[in-house]
Amino acid sequence: MPAPRQLPLQLSRSTRHLMPIVTPRLVLRPPILDDLDAIQAAKEDAWNDLQLWMAWAFDNQRPRQALEQSIRRTMNFQSQAGIALAGFHRINGDFVVRTALDLTDEADVYETGYWVARKYAGQGMATEAANAAIRYAFGRLGAKAISIGHFDGNDASRRVVEKRGFQKLRIARQAATRCLDGTKLDRHEYILTSPDVLPKLDVSWG
Repeated sequence: MPAPRQLPLQLSRSTRHLMPIVTPRLVLRPPILDDLDAIQAAKEDAWNDLQLWMAWAFDNQRPRQALEQSIRRTMNFQSQAGIALAGFHRINGDFVVRTALDLTDEADVYETGYWVARKYAGQGMATEAANAAIRYAFGRLGAKAISIGHFDGNDASRRVVEKRGFQKLRIARQAATRCLDGTKLDRHEYILTSPDVLPKLDVSWG
């Protein structure tokens, strides 16, 4: 994921983000160091799939130290325009999903993405987390659009994107490098300009 941008000074003094984001099954919030072991274990378990489909999953991102550094960078989230989120099961507290809202080069346009712990794959958790994060971006951050993309062949991600009502913009030919083997892949790019097309979801924040 791209590095979070810093807010202008006048915004950094206010409470930009209201956490956590709560859905029927998930509590989404910025990760803290106490979450490190749980997220690292899930990352290790899913590593082969992450290297297939995640643009960030190069070998140097596998060690525990890389995750610790990532969490430390995002802990001061009130000073950042975007936000990194970890989703935890509301009943048992398990780590379930990572997602984020990263501000792009275009004003008020955020990019999102996600990955799910293998234990919770196929249960609609990514769909629920993405729906909640997108609603937060429009409702709290004043987003005017959300962008998302997936590698060619990642049908699971494609289904989540399509269920959220994203409109396809383009196919960027050989625009991405698969971390697993260096293969150049097409990237399918989408945009969403309103939360009105999202499936209904009981979600709150703050």
